[in-house]
Amino acid sequence: MRLAERQTFWAFQTSLARHASNNPVRYMETQKMWRERDGISKRWQLIYKAPMDTALKYASSYLTVSTGIIGASSLYYAAFVFDKADMYNPVVIGDNVVIANSPVECLVYLGSFIALHIAIKVLISKYVIRMYQDGDEYLAVFRGHFFNSINTHKFHLKDFKKLSPTFVVSWGDARFSLGNKHGIILENYFKTPEHFNYMLNKKSSEKPED
Repeated sequence: MRLAERQTFWAFQTSLARHASNNPVRYMETQKMWRERDGISKRWQLIYKAPMDTALKYASSYLTVSTGIIGASSLYYAAFVFDKADMYNPVVIGDNVVIANSPVECLVYLGSFIALHIAIKVLISKYVIRMYQDGDEYLAVFRGHFFNSINTHKFHLKDFKKLSPTFVVSWGDARFSLGNKHGIILENYFKTPEHFNYMLNKKSSEKPED
């Protein structure tokens, strides 16, 4: 039942995305808005817009801040608080709140926390939120480390290819090479299916040399 509901939800989201792309006025307004927000010139045409951008904006900001705070706190503790004489004593906050059985155990917890956050950050950094096209040149937009910050990556049509699944990203159909950077792209959120097929099949618009 939940699988059917999830499939219905994604179908609804996809239909909304395609409805916007099939409405010329709505599409032009959306394209203008995102080009201005991304600082992209008018020569670039918006061909892809992924879901969850707002959620990723908050998630990326939280991960950056929390990882920075925990990392700084760990360094402060190791440099100024930790004492070898307390190596086998519990780590206590306040009067009687035990958070770990020993400083080593505490550092293991903190290290695992930071490693998990970094892994999620790496995954988010590969998620393409928007993509623009100018002929056979493409511009992918990724979510940055801070709120409302973005990173852009330019690549050529010939650099685009599908990648095999990995342990971190198991859904192989969404992993693509964008030249010297990898990206996670959901094919149902292109302006039209032809845009995705054009990239995948590498039908270059450049005229062959005589």
